[in-house]
Amino acid sequence: MPFAPHQVVIGTIELLMLLIGAWVLARAVAIPELRVSLFGQNRIRHWEITGPEAVLLALGIFLCGTIGQGAAMRLLGPVIAGMPDRTGLEVVAYGLGFHAVALLGWPLFGAARRFAFSDYGARPPPGPAPHRLGLRSLIWNGATTLLLALPVLAISSYGWNTLLRALGLPDAPQDLIAIFGAVKSPAVLIALLVVACIVAPINEELLFRGVIFRYCRQRFGRPIALVASGALFGLMHGNWAGFVPLGLLGAALALAYEHSGDIRVPILAHALFNLNTTVVILSGLPSA
Repeated sequence: MPFAPHQVVIGTIELLMLLIGAWVLARAVAIPELRVSLFGQNRIRHWEITGPEAVLLALGIFLCGTIGQGAAMRLLGPVIAGMPDRTGLEVVAYGLGFHAVALLGWPLFGAARRFAFSDYGARPPPGPAPHRLGLRSLIWNGATTLLLALPVLAISSYGWNTLLRALGLPDAPQDLIAIFGAVKSPAVLIALLVVACIVAPINEELLFRGVIFRYCRQRFGRPIALVASGALFGLMHGNWAGFVPLGLLGAALALAYEHSGDIRVPILAHALFNLNTTVVILSGLPSA
């Protein structure tokens, strides 16, 4: 079946991104100086937090998100039940309910800490100030992270799905992919993009990289932190086909956070990944 002109353009761009990412990754592996520059530095600031506090923060974020999603289902579910693009609207409502309300876990945790420790926040924490990149460096690091991750994700997705089929296990993509492809209303599509490319990356990166990876990195070291945060990130999406690729994406985002010391880098890279996936879906090209 011949491809439409827009599919040819998007497919060509995707192929170029894969080739550039593979070339940069190969150079990073082959050249010691570049390898150390990309993967040998930890710029994440030390975090004065105990294990129980980190668990409490993660649970608080998840609990707030669950309450927000439940409220959205209760209040908005009946309203959108008979509307066109119902499934897409449900994803928007429940996604905003979960990810936006989950962010309240951070100020609530801070309030609980101030209640428990009267001097909390009165003095700046020890050590250098948090590392924050300029706008150019932020965009460069986020885009580079996406390029480096794409060839790894493409190979791992192909190998993992081949293994799943050989074992007779389900290899269907996430339902969300089908939902994006079926949406007809431009307004609903824009709302889905806001959830997928802005709200969800912010909440997920603050949780998986900003809490889980950051704490495990300084408490147990890099290998355990990468496995723990990546595996939990893959599991959270609740899909067999995406478990390994998304777990590796989580590891790549963690390395980007470690390299830059700026949580905005994995947030941007995550947003770009979701946007790239959405463009492929909407173009009609196969996404895996």
